Amino acid sequence: MESLTSYTMTHTLSEIDCDWNGRILPGVLLRLTQQVATAHCEAMGLDRAFYNQHQLAFLMVKVAFQWEQVPCYGQTLHITTQPEMQKRATYKRITTVTDATTGEQLGLVDSRWVLVDVESRRILRRPPEEIATLQFEASLPQELPLVIEKAEQTSKVDDICASYTYCDWNGHMNNSRYADLCCDALPQELLWKESVRAMRISYHRELKAGEKGQIHRAQLADKSWYFTAHKMENDQQVPVFEANVMF
Repeated sequence: MESLTSYTMTHTLSEIDCDWNGRILPGVLLRLTQQVATAHCEAMGLDRAFYNQHQLAFLMVKVAFQWEQVPCYGQTLHITTQPEMQKRATYKRITTVTDATTGEQLGLVDSRWVLVDVESRRILRRPPEEIATLQFEASLPQELPLVIEKAEQTSKVDDICASYTYCDWNGHMNNSRYADLCCDALPQELLWKESVRAMRISYHRELKAGEKGQIHRAQLADKSWYFTAHKMENDQQVPVFEANVMF
């Protein structure tokens, strides 16, 4: 296996990547973040066959992004991912987005991942040797705030469902789709006028294919929003995720 401390891919924003104002959708940014991380792992030999053989999967548990400048339709981006060595069962990845023409940094994504046994759904604190021996960075200085600012009172916005198009090969709603859920639960008139500048998501429980839940929201004082979602599990209401969206 090859040890690569970083990996870069190039992507030009098309119409399907952008909103009605031609700006990149937050969910698209998270899908690109996931794709570059996957490509990086595959370049090191950690492909689907490896995960299937060892019954493993990397799952995102927290993510935050922040734009200095929101990219628009037709813009070509360099998306670079850098992983950090495992710390307390968590793998940190920093993804930077730069303009391919000017080299200007446009945004940053701070994502945290855990390695799980797909059968037991337990977090692995001792990874296989093939992963433990990879030469990731010992420590990455970049980071974003990951703590969710909560609201005491929320109101229901909509029902949610882990439907076919929202799920990935792990059989649950893909991490990037939670950003879509939050954006869809925002007032449309706000999204016509403003760009989402930052987002934080904390994933509590997976929403498995076909499962349903409810999403609630509250507006905070500083042009930001709080979202939370719950589902029924063993006759109890349990949290699925929480998020902040900032403008």
